[in-house]
Amino acid sequence: MHFLIGVFIFTVVAITGYFFLSAFTSLAETAIVILALVLAFLAEYTYMKIRADG
Repeated sequence: MHFLIGVFIFTVVAITGYFFLSAFTSLAETAIVILALVLAFLAEYTYMKIRADG
């Protein structure tokens, strides 16, 4: 179950980050994708830390 929650969080943050960055920045497409993935990895890491500590 936690795996599915993690995949859901990663997917939502990556897609949301991509659309947000593409709408409000003038960066290249590759940079936007990389930044969106970095944000998704940070969200996933934060979720795993909170789950492990709690």
